[in-house]
Amino acid sequence: MEEKNLKVKDLVNIGVFSAIYMILSFIVMVPSMASPIIWLLWPAICGVVCGSIYMLLVAKVPKKGTALLVALINGIIYFAIGECTWTIILSFAIAGIVAEIARGALGYQTTESALVSCGILAAGFIGSPLPMWLFQDSYVNSIIKMGMDPAYVANMLKMISAGSLFGFTAAAFVGGLIGGFIGKVLFKKHFEKAGII
Repeated sequence: MEEKNLKVKDLVNIGVFSAIYMILSFIVMVPSMASPIIWLLWPAICGVVCGSIYMLLVAKVPKKGTALLVALINGIIYFAIGECTWTIILSFAIAGIVAEIARGALGYQTTESALVSCGILAAGFIGSPLPMWLFQDSYVNSIIKMGMDPAYVANMLKMISAGSLFGFTAAAFVGGLIGGFIGKVLFKKHFEKAGII
């Protein structure tokens, strides 16, 4: 019977791939700050760019806990380096739990499980701009004091609404699906070797 529990080798793979996933997302973040709309679409862009890395990881480690650990590692690192508020940990924790539920329901050895969880994890990046919706006044004051252009902030505020939160989160999920599909194509041999159909 195939071992379903995470082993040391699995944890090493998760750590390495999570680091690559985070680095790629950070590289995407830097130019995304040039425009308010691009920054709010950063989670979706991350999904497209980072999806392949996640797909390769779940092909190598198609086990329970993989998605949750990737989510928690990224959320904690982003918070620790001061790029995001505590909301990034919350959003990634929720995304990781939901991704694990989806993987459990769809089966850890299925392509559908990998793709759906890839989209869900990408939605976890919404925790970065989330303060704009949750505690807008205090957050806006803090980022302006930190040196952000008030005109830039004003343009961003025009796009903040309950509907846009749903829209940007949905865009992130779709971006993750696209990135996951790209990864499926790029790493088809790894999926076949892992028995993921």
